[in-house]
Amino acid sequence: MTRFLRSCFLLMPLVSGCSSYDIAGSINSVNQMPDVISSGQATLALDAKTKQKMDDRANFLLKSELNENAAVELMLSKSLDFQTLLLENWRQGSVFVQSGNIANPSFSFERMVKGAETEYGSFLSFGLFELLTLPNRRASAKIDAERSKVQLASEILGAVTEVRIAWLDAVAAEEKLTIAEKKFQAMKAVAELAKRMKQTGNFNTSQRIRQQLIFSDATMALANARQLRFSSRERLIRLLGIEQDQINLLKLPKALQDFTDKPMRLDQFSNAINARFDVRIARLEYEATLKRFGVENIGTYTDVEYGHRYDRINDDGAISNKKGYELEVKLPLFDWGNVKREALRAELLSKQKMYQSAVLKAASELREQYFEFRTLFDIALHYQNQVIPMKETLMEEANYEYNGMIIGVFELLQIGRELAAAESSLVDAKQNALGSEIRMRSSALGRASSSSSKKLKASTAAEEGGH
Repeated sequence: MTRFLRSCFLLMPLVSGCSSYDIAGSINSVNQMPDVISSGQATLALDAKTKQKMDDRANFLLKSELNENAAVELMLSKSLDFQTLLLENWRQGSVFVQSGNIANPSFSFERMVKGAETEYGSFLSFGLFELLTLPNRRASAKIDAERSKVQLASEILGAVTEVRIAWLDAVAAEEKLTIAEKKFQAMKAVAELAKRMKQTGNFNTSQRIRQQLIFSDATMALANARQLRFSSRERLIRLLGIEQDQINLLKLPKALQDFTDKPMRLDQFSNAINARFDVRIARLEYEATLKRFGVENIGTYTDVEYGHRYDRINDDGAISNKKGYELEVKLPLFDWGNVKREALRAELLSKQKMYQSAVLKAASELREQYFEFRTLFDIALHYQNQVIPMKETLMEEANYEYNGMIIGVFELLQIGRELAAAESSLVDAKQNALGSEIRMRSSALGRASSSSSKKLKASTAAEEGGH
């Protein structure tokens, strides 16, 4: 038996694989990517001390108004879904590492007694093909582990992008609610004025009802704005992982930032096609499949088990030994493996085509995303620099005319409603452009976003009818 154990120990350095998947190293490599994580650090909380440190950081962030970068950092510190993402990658990476090992050898021991004769038998067996193909298995597992690291970076980017979009939507909802509240208060005063003018005989029934309907529209718009604000805020809360007793601590900006006149350029991203996560993942999948192809292809023909036997016989004090080996060969009589080989070849060719397709699609998707970004950026800039200033000028002129008794209060309020509608459209335009920029940066790294922009009206010259 000692010889068998010695043989096992001699084989261990040759066949033992990687000890584990380095999840900490994978997370740290993503933390070094400023395009993925620009604020905070991704951390896997495996002990109470780390968890407490992350909770303390989250509580500190909630003490101040939450900007976009702080929202990302808060998600990294608080979100249980994000921790699940890291743990799932750890599990997947560990499975990949395990695939580079061969099955443990089988060891059996027996004791047989026949009269004065006692026989002790030992038998050690393992898969011979598995041992011979071990280098290829390890190479394939190493590629798969690298793919898991790239996948982790892609998943983290997706989580960060989702939080950025949700934060943007929540802040835009805050600003639109403010606009809706102002419009509601103005229309409420107009409806009351129309009611009194009807009572004094200065308004007929049709004129009074028309103003009341305008007030009703403002009331419904306010209700929709409140609902939008609540739902977008709750979605952000879910993504951040904020607990029940921390909800009231969440403070968001009341308005989106203004635009500059310098948009991103396409050439900032055009040279990064091969570095995109989706392209790298497709390439690594093809390379891993190529490494496994030879190993699995051989296994479709036959399999060989090698066994070594050592027996010790005690025949009434007379000690004798016998030893030998055996080979167990699977005979391909009923299944020659043709179908399995065809399936393996089809899988290999499929992975190759998927990689080539990913490269071709990447450039097209990048151009499409950039065209959307530039269109939405130009629209937002047009609203900010052209439409709103013109509406504000019309409002100033209307105030002069009202003070000069050239127009009445209802004409003045009509222009005010058009200005409010333009301001609301500006919020949508900025939300679209900023969201498109976030999606553009994510797409340039190879992580597409499922969110979309809102459609805007082509003209704001007459958003609402007069009285």
